[in-house]
Amino acid sequence: MLNFKSVNRDQVKQQGAFQMLPKGAYVVKIINIKTEANKNNDGQHLRIAFDIAEGEYKDFYMKQYQNNTNEDKKWPNDANFTINIPDDSSPEWMSQKFFTFLANVEDSNKGYTFNGDETKLKGKLFGGLFRNEQSEYNGNIYDHIRLWWTRPADDVRNNKYGSLPKDKLISAKPATPENASNEFIQIPDEVGADVLYASGIHP
Repeated sequence: MLNFKSVNRDQVKQQGAFQMLPKGAYVVKIINIKTEANKNNDGQHLRIAFDIAEGEYKDFYMKQYQNNTNEDKKWPNDANFTINIPDDSSPEWMSQKFFTFLANVEDSNKGYTFNGDETKLKGKLFGGLFRNEQSEYNGNIYDHIRLWWTRPADDVRNNKYGSLPKDKLISAKPATPENASNEFIQIPDEVGADVLYASGIHP
């Protein structure tokens, strides 16, 4: 029988319910930015730490960070966005996505023109379209509301951004004796919460 008398309830930290950002369109602000090498050493990408800049969910991720009581707390993993930096050998879609992002940042910040210095993007606003992206680990499915595409901030403010991106959902596969395994499963990067801080980006 468990001896509950041995538990000091005054010393137990109560953990509140985790709040998830509703998928939708938001004006976001770049908190920090860093250029990193791709894992396959086939180029570089920008890793962008961001937060919600306006509206009901303003400072949504900063509040999560501040409310985190862990000693090694890290900026929320869902509050970062990576975009490949194209070169001469990059496919057209990659160049289009990168320069569309820069154009949306310029359109969202009056008087700003990108001059090749990515560090100057810190503090800039842009519009972001968010979708639900599910991941699976140990047979469980997890929801992540993540930034998928960018638009000018005024398009979001005026509800002229079109439709939201399609969710990326996966089908549940209940464990059975045939597919169950006791082997160690490596957690994919998108599940981990330490990607941003491991890269040296801090709010």
